[in-house]
Amino acid sequence: MLSRRTLVLLVIALTALIQARLLPEIELDTVLNLPLVLLLPLSSGRRRATLVAGALIAGLLLDALLWRPLGQTALTLCVGVLVAAAARGGGDAGWARRSLAALAGYGAAAATALLSSGLLGIGTTGFESAQLERHGVNAALLVLASVIGARRRAQQLRERPLDDRLG
Repeated sequence: MLSRRTLVLLVIALTALIQARLLPEIELDTVLNLPLVLLLPLSSGRRRATLVAGALIAGLLLDALLWRPLGQTALTLCVGVLVAAAARGGGDAGWARRSLAALAGYGAAAATALLSSGLLGIGTTGFESAQLERHGVNAALLVLASVIGARRRAQQLRERPLDDRLG
């Protein structure tokens, strides 16, 4: 039986493979950043180490499969996860706090990508109309995932017996 952490790492690697191979075929690779949309709403203090490892794996896979400078995407994803986990903090968080943490992580990841692309001399300004559309779509998906995550967690807490909640 796979542990929960191993399963999370496998799913994150699968999203990187989907981002690199499937999304370009249906022309969504420039609109959607699937690994970030998965990683940032999950970011919390308890899962930080697992998600940073997943971000590193996903980033290296994307860099290798898309012929990018090795480590650039991994750095971007890791920074996003760390900022989102720090902004969300520990314990349960409502949808607003989850959303703000995910958006802070996305902003940090976008700034890191912009800075690293500029330093490597391969980047764009990131503020063309297509890029703004991409940021809007990803931000909307992050807020939606945060709302779903908060509702799911609230449902789990309601279903637990009172003895588990008190002890």
